[in-house]
Amino acid sequence: MDVFLTALQSVFDPLNLLLLFVATLGGITIGAIPGLTVTMAIALAVPLTLWMDTTSSMMLLLGLYGSGIYGGSVSACLINAPGTPAAAATGLDGYAMAKRGKPLKALRIALWASVCGGVFSIVLLVLIAPQLADFALRFGPAEIAALLVFALTLIAVLSGGSMLKGLFAAALGMLLATVGADPMLSIPRFTFDFNELFDGFAFIPVLIGLFAIAELFEQAENRFRTGTELIDISGGDPKANRITRKEVRACTVPVLRSSALGSFVGMLPGLGASVAAFLAYAETKRTSKSPERFGKGTAEGVASAESANNAVTGSAMIPMLALAIPGDPPTAILLGALMIQGVTTGPMIFVSNPDVVYTIYIVLFVALVFMTVIASVALKPISQVLRIPKSILFPIVLVMCVAGSFAIRGNVFDVYVMLGAGVLGYVLRMFGIPVAPLLISFILTGPFEESLRQALIGSEGSLLVFLEKPIAAFFLLLALVMVASTIWRERKSGALKLPQAN
Repeated sequence: MDVFLTALQSVFDPLNLLLLFVATLGGITIGAIPGLTVTMAIALAVPLTLWMDTTSSMMLLLGLYGSGIYGGSVSACLINAPGTPAAAATGLDGYAMAKRGKPLKALRIALWASVCGGVFSIVLLVLIAPQLADFALRFGPAEIAALLVFALTLIAVLSGGSMLKGLFAAALGMLLATVGADPMLSIPRFTFDFNELFDGFAFIPVLIGLFAIAELFEQAENRFRTGTELIDISGGDPKANRITRKEVRACTVPVLRSSALGSFVGMLPGLGASVAAFLAYAETKRTSKSPERFGKGTAEGVASAESANNAVTGSAMIPMLALAIPGDPPTAILLGALMIQGVTTGPMIFVSNPDVVYTIYIVLFVALVFMTVIASVALKPISQVLRIPKSILFPIVLVMCVAGSFAIRGNVFDVYVMLGAGVLGYVLRMFGIPVAPLLISFILTGPFEESLRQALIGSEGSLLVFLEKPIAAFFLLLALVMVASTIWRERKSGALKLPQAN
C-alpha cells in the first residue's frame, strides 16, 4: 500500500497532471490528423523523455497512447479518412451517421464506447498481469528463449497478409539488432570499422525512421493530398445528436463483447487495434438481428469498433509488463522508453519496480478521465485541425524527427540512421511487408540471444535442453503448429505457392 500511495502522490503532482492533460489533448489532436498515427506521435515524444523521470515519461507516452486511438475516430467520422488505422472500422458507420446530420452523435458514441473499452482492458491488466508474472517466474533461460521464439513467430505470421513477408521482416529486424558489440564477449559484429556502430543502432532513430520518416515519404509521394470536405459538427438538430436510451441498450452487449474481444486480441503480440476493431465489427454485424443496417450509420457499428480498438491499449501492456513482450508497435516503443529509463520489464518488475507498475495503472485510468473531459468540451476546436494543409504540417514533423534523433546522443550519425530506417520502412511498405515485426524483433533479439546462449552454456551446447524442459518444449511446439497451420491456410487460399517435386 505504501508503494501504491507513493505512486498515487507522484501521478497527482500538479506538474505531472498538467503534462498528462497536455499529452491527452495532443493525442486526440494528433490521432485526428490522417497520416499522423499514434505510433508516430509516441515515437516523436520518446526523445523528450530523456530529460524526465520515469513517472513523467510514462504520463507523457501513455497519455498519447490512450487518447490517440480515440482521436482517429474524429477524422473517420467527419471526413471518412481515419486518423489512425484502428479507426478505419469506426468510419464505416460513423461517417454515414455524420452525413445524415448526426456528426456529434457519432463522436459521442465513439467516446462512450472508447471509455468502456479502455476501462475494461485496464481492469483486465490489473487482474491478469500479476498472475501471469507469477507463472513467468518459473522461467529459466531455456524457457525464456522458447517463449521469445514463439512470440517472434506469432508476430511474423499474424502481422500483415503473408507469413513469408512477416518472417522476412522479423528476420531483418533480428539482423539489424546483431549490429554492434557481442552482448557476452564484447566482440564487434557487422560494424565495418565504424566506431559509431559499436553500440549498435540506437533504438529511437530506428523507431522514428521506420514510422515517421517512412510516413513522410509516403505522404510526399501522394503530394500531401488532403481528405474530403469536413463536416461541420456545430450544425444539425441538437435532439438528433443525442444518444437515446434505446441506443444505449442496443449498444451495451456489443460494447461488452467487443471490449472482451479487443482485450484478447491486444494480449496477442503483433495484432494490434486495427485487427481488433474489424473483428469486433464483423462479429457484431454477424450477431445482429438487422445486419443490413450496418454501413448506413448504426450506433452498434460505431460502438463495437471503437470499444474494441481502445480495449487493446490496456491489454497490450499485459505481455509487455509480465513477459517483456510488446503486444503492438506502441507498446514496443513504451518498452524501449522504459529501458531508456533503466526499468527492465518482465516478471521481476512487480518485485523490483512495483512503483512503475502502479504508476502505469493509475495513469491509464486518469488519462481516460482527461480524455472524456477534453473530448466532451473541445471536439469543435479539435476537429478544426483537419483543415491544416499537410504541406505545412509534415515539414514541421520532419524537423521534429531530425531534432529528436540528434538529441539522443548529440551524434549526426543517428540522423543518418533515422533517414536510412525511413528509406527501409518506405521500401517495405511499397512491397506490402509489415514493419511491426521488424521493430518488435529488433527489440526482442537482445534478450533472445542472451537467454539462448545462457541456456546453451548451461547445457554445454546441447539443444536437448529445449526439449527436456516442459515449458520450453510447449512453446516451441506452439511455434511449429503456428507456422504449419499458417502454411496450410495460405497454400489452401493460394497465397503461398510451394515448389512442386518433379
